[in-house]
Order: sequence, then structure tokens, then C-alpha cells
Amino acid sequence: MMNLLQTIPVLIFGTGLAVLSPHLCAAFSIPEVTNIAQASSNLPVVKSAGLSPDMDVPWSKPVRIVDPFEGEFVGVFDRNTLGGRLYREGSKQIISLWTRSSIRVLVTINSAQAESFFYTAGRVYPRPDYLKFVTTRKVTKLLLKVGQQVFQLDGSGGTFAVSNELATALKNAPDQNLDIRLLLEGGQTVDSEIGKGTVKAWRSVY
Repeated sequence: MMNLLQTIPVLIFGTGLAVLSPHLCAAFSIPEVTNIAQASSNLPVVKSAGLSPDMDVPWSKPVRIVDPFEGEFVGVFDRNTLGGRLYREGSKQIISLWTRSSIRVLVTINSAQAESFFYTAGRVYPRPDYLKFVTTRKVTKLLLKVGQQVFQLDGSGGTFAVSNELATALKNAPDQNLDIRLLLEGGQTVDSEIGKGTVKAWRSVY
């Protein structure tokens, strides 16, 4: 009799597992979840979604961003330099991060360059030292031309929301450079472009 009483809880517990297991299996066999997990696990990891002039990340490639404040998601970083060398006076750098929910843009402008000299053995040698006075500009509006469509986005703090319509357009964009226009605070306009490498990488994001 004692053995029978000890067996009953085991049978009940086993029956509960038999009932729950199909539901658990179904939950973890959703194709979309599996595909996303497998794809993102193979991507390079970037530990911050923040943008800065001297950041070192894989450019124009899908990455898995693991940010301590924003969580984990897939994105693509892009960078374009206007006006020649990065530290040339007046050169502009447009850095952007493309994710499913938003586009973030940072515009920096190099405002100074200096050259100094060093002395050795009684001779003077030029030494190019670039004094970087990098300033950032606030982007208030972003325009993108995807095929024949022009999207005009209003943002806050350089961040622009991605609608379902825009996400579809970016995902299906042809493999070529894409023109963008940035409207800066104060009315200045900066025309730039997104390289075809980043455009191709959008397919992994959108």
C-alpha cells in the first residue's frame, strides 16, 4: 500500500509533463523565432548603440548590438566622409545606425588643422599633427530616395522612426548607392549617400 501511494505522485507528475510538453515544443518551434535566433547568433557583436566620431565597429555589415541600456537587436552602421580626408578642415562625417525601429544619424564637422615641426641634429623636420576640433550638428530632418520614392522623416535628437512602409522599401532597395539629404538645425543642408554595402546589409535588418 505504501509503494502505491509513493507511485501516484510520480504518475501525476509524469502526466503533467506529457500534457505540457507539446505546448512547450510548439512555442520553441516557431520558424520566425528560430531563424532570427540562428541569424543573429552568427553576427559580430557590438556592445553599444551609441554613435561617436572615433567609433570602431564593422561598417556596412549586419551586427548584433548588445547595449546595456537598450537591449539586444540587429543593426547596420554606416559612415561617409565628405570633403576629402577625415581630419581635413571643413570635412564632414556622417555616421548612421539602421535598425528595424529607428535610424540614428550623427554629423560631425572638423573645424581646424595644424602642422608643427620637430628638431633633431640641428635640422627641422615637418611633423603633421592634426588638431581635431570636431563639432557635432543636430539633424532635424532626414530625406531618403529609395527608387522613385522619397521619404521625409522628422526626428528628435538625430533619431528617426522607421515605418512599415519605409522598412519594406529599404529591404527591397536595389544594390546601389542611395542618396540622402540631412537638414541641420539652423537650416544648413548636407547631401550624402549610403553605400551599396550598407544597402545590401539592410536585408538582414528589415
